[in-house]
Amino acid sequence: MEKRRHKRVIDNLDAEITAGDMTYAGIIMNLSEDGFYMVTATSNKGVVFGNHTKIKLKCKLPSGKSLNMNCEVKWFQTKTSPYGTSLSMGMEIINPPLKYKEFIRSL
Repeated sequence: MEKRRHKRVIDNLDAEITAGDMTYAGIIMNLSEDGFYMVTATSNKGVVFGNHTKIKLKCKLPSGKSLNMNCEVKWFQTKTSPYGTSLSMGMEIINPPLKYKEFIRSL
């Protein structure tokens, strides 16, 4: 049975998250009215957050406009390779901005 409150839309949006003084580049793989699933690029940076950490997310919409949002990490996994570590994570948007709500409803 599906536990999600909102329908997920599969898309690929360039994004970056900032936690503390660390920034991670990545791609949003799917999104909903109140959250994202994101995968970061592989890097040698350490992981400086955990579940329930508040982070800043910046993503680029297909229109070219950027959105900045506050999010909370709901879950994450690390994957280590000889090239470094990548992160997969689910996050909830804290008070989604109107511009984001309009974008997601247009999909």
